[in-house]
Amino acid sequence: MGRLTHDIQTVIRKGAIWKPDLFVIEMDGVHTLIKDYSATPFFYRVCIGQWSNRREAKMYQKLRGIPGIPMFRGAFGKNAIAVEYVSGVSGDRIAPSELTPRFLDDLRRLIDTIHERGVVHCDLRNIKNILRGDDGLPYIVDFATAFTRSKPWNFIKNGLYRIFYQDDLLAVLKLKRVRAPHLLTREEEHILDRGVFLQKEAIFIKTHMQTFLKKIFYRTAKGSQRQRRGGNAFH
Repeated sequence: MGRLTHDIQTVIRKGAIWKPDLFVIEMDGVHTLIKDYSATPFFYRVCIGQWSNRREAKMYQKLRGIPGIPMFRGAFGKNAIAVEYVSGVSGDRIAPSELTPRFLDDLRRLIDTIHERGVVHCDLRNIKNILRGDDGLPYIVDFATAFTRSKPWNFIKNGLYRIFYQDDLLAVLKLKRVRAPHLLTREEEHILDRGVFLQKEAIFIKTHMQTFLKKIFYRTAKGSQRQRRGGNAFH
């Protein structure tokens, strides 16, 4: 697609130095969510934002046709991607009464279907990535950190895949613990407390790598701002 010229209907989130803008537009009569890195600093936009958009677009296309996964609707240049907007409630705001056995079973089946396509979400511990749509069905969004199973010789990536495969499955139990703890059985509590083998180590590496990159780009952005202000002082 070409440049983004549509009128913004709703702003979901105003971006930060390392976060894209999220807003809703109407495309061809369909409400569409835009993830746009255009306002982020140059180095972050080029090195992280555009790379992240390409990866996320690939994941959505690999999961195309699965009910509960928003449809990928294209890209606006390199900095913005468009996906179907899902109207509903994020996992951190789902009412306990809405976590019915049917909803939880449907959510588990949705995660299983994603895995059958060879994809792990990798960030379902953040229950905001789970939605209860206005139709009462579960949806999973934000595949920016998702990745696929690799060739048999890639032991490291496949090892991480197995860890986050199990971590994805724990998302159902975590949702119950956070929003409706009375639904958890003792066995499920034990499973959550035990976690997945090397799960904490994998999450530690992922989290600290993100923090490290954010610090680098934050300092780069601040340095660029000081240079611009310094240059302007001589005009």
